[in-house]
Amino acid sequence: MKYIKLFEQWLTQKSQLLSENKNYDVLLEGGAYGHLQHPFDDFGLTMSDILEMIESTVHGNFGMENFLMEKTDGQQLSISWKNGKLIAARNKSHLKNFGENALDAEGIKNLFLGRGDIETVYNAAMKDLTLSIGALSDKDKERIFANGEKFASLEVITPVTQNTVPYGLNMLVFHGVVEYDQAGNPINDDKQAGREIGNLIKQVNADMQEMFFVRGPQDLEIKPLPNAKRRATYYLKLYNKIITDNHLLPTSTVGDYALNRTKIILEEEAKKSNIVIPQEYIIGLSNRLAGISKSYSVSNIKKDLEPQVSSWYIDFENKNIKTIRRKIFAPLENLFIELGTELMKNMSSFLSANPTKAAESMRKEIESVIKNIKQNGGPDEIEKLEHELSRISAAGGLESIVPTEGITFVFKGTLYKYTGIFAPIHQIRSMLAYKK
Repeated sequence: MKYIKLFEQWLTQKSQLLSENKNYDVLLEGGAYGHLQHPFDDFGLTMSDILEMIESTVHGNFGMENFLMEKTDGQQLSISWKNGKLIAARNKSHLKNFGENALDAEGIKNLFLGRGDIETVYNAAMKDLTLSIGALSDKDKERIFANGEKFASLEVITPVTQNTVPYGLNMLVFHGVVEYDQAGNPINDDKQAGREIGNLIKQVNADMQEMFFVRGPQDLEIKPLPNAKRRATYYLKLYNKIITDNHLLPTSTVGDYALNRTKIILEEEAKKSNIVIPQEYIIGLSNRLAGISKSYSVSNIKKDLEPQVSSWYIDFENKNIKTIRRKIFAPLENLFIELGTELMKNMSSFLSANPTKAAESMRKEIESVIKNIKQNGGPDEIEKLEHELSRISAAGGLESIVPTEGITFVFKGTLYKYTGIFAPIHQIRSMLAYKK
């Protein structure tokens, strides 16, 4: 069959899809399902919450309420069943009016027409999903999808359109189900539904289709880290340094961390240029620089500050915004990259067909990309590369690579992700693929 033949051809020649066409960016995002946060992305998370999260990770204290799942590195698709057929959503407009304008198989075909491998893969996914979902009872389809009111999020995984992790398998992996209102806004979600859908499909023997194995998320067993007591002391030391260096309290939030750290960095940078910023304007400028809020506009900066000070700040922000933001979040981000990497190194049940071979393949590819950027990259690319390499070093180096994008988990009702060393590796790979 043509899909299996396509898969076999790929095994002998790696697809160059991602580096050839920038238009494929949309397929790498969260699609209709949205974006998952790292803990350090959530400005409302308190430092005491972060400490509790660290301790739970080190000691393996994750329960059923944490809905632990492997985060997959594929292309996202949201699907539902409406008026007797499969429909798909790639953006909010497809979700409005309970999937009124969602794409059926013909719509997906037209959306990706002329896109080579990605066209073939998405058409095959719609065909296989139609068969597998269609095999469920009408009662189950109505309960799960509510005739277009609810959409299930899944990842399309195949070596033909591989991103960073080489799974070596063709899979459609379900995650959660989200319920939307008439305007296409999420109003409820079931984080366990992906597991249920996978089980139901397996029960009716509809999990093995023409191209894809249709399944729920990978079950993960979380264990305490080796030498958990010693590692807990190590991470507590990193945590306490962040608290002390940035003048924080246990009740302070990640937003407070970002603001305080930015204030410190901004005043240090101003001092280097013999610039004194009046204290009443430091918070507004720091909020801008940290990306917390841009309510303090450039026009107000020019009005409030002396010309020399306002000119210095505006020039500093324009030239250094990316570098400064990396510097702002580096301590907290590096802590979670290292913690997430150590957690995943302590796990073994990944979706990859051959985890050891996949990890080695990832390592060799990223070493080649690093060499390429060092030889051919411009100053901005080299600077970004050095930043990403420092993150990799903080996580234990390239030897710490594991063949997964990460894990997702629920903490106090919010869904977060640990991506560990995957995050800097993906950034480096993207620099070459997209010429960032």
